[in-house]
Amino acid sequence: MEIDERVRSKFGVLIRSGDQLKHGNEHGQVRNKAHLQDCVAWLASTHNIVHLVVNNPSNPYRMSVDKICGLDRGYCTQESVGEVTVILKALLEDIDLGLLASIENQTRAAVFDDFLDHAKEYAREKRKNEAGVIAGVVFEDSLRSICRNAGVTEKGKKLDTLIDDLVKSGTLTQVKAKRAKVAAHVRTKATHAQWGEFELGDVDTTIVFTEELILNHLER
Repeated sequence: MEIDERVRSKFGVLIRSGDQLKHGNEHGQVRNKAHLQDCVAWLASTHNIVHLVVNNPSNPYRMSVDKICGLDRGYCTQESVGEVTVILKALLEDIDLGLLASIENQTRAAVFDDFLDHAKEYAREKRKNEAGVIAGVVFEDSLRSICRNAGVTEKGKKLDTLIDDLVKSGTLTQVKAKRAKVAAHVRTKATHAQWGEFELGDVDTTIVFTEELILNHLER
């Protein structure tokens, strides 16, 4: 997982300021009212950045920060700053090691697999339209996740463009790109309720290919 340089810079600022704010007075409390206010603002900013970086609500880092930031420690709020600062340092280290991306990808892959099971069931029942909508959505979400992991900008781009970009980055072969464009076609037509523009066989192809994408790029 790679994070934007602005986000990385913000991590650095928060860690440095957290190391300063975590120190209280001789009684183990905030030094003054301004110190308390700075601690509260720091916790809010840190809470926000963790939510931006960690998408999975069940991730231990996010859950820990949520719990600590939700505490009202009053004049001992600097203790919360100290605890969260340690978590921030560990989180940044795991991001640099690529561990967070692995966890996030696996969680996302499990969700996608569940959706695809529904698409398969609809396909078995010959309910092409319903199967096409679900399979198409999962395909697009999977493809965009792969783009983000590969450092390919995906925001605001159409699926065909993203497929071409993944070929250029070496993530997809030309053969797989052709199959991906069949799936993109199903996604586009199903989204616009153009039911006559794709067949049940196209949906089956989309399901199979999306499963391959998840297995090869998101479950690792």
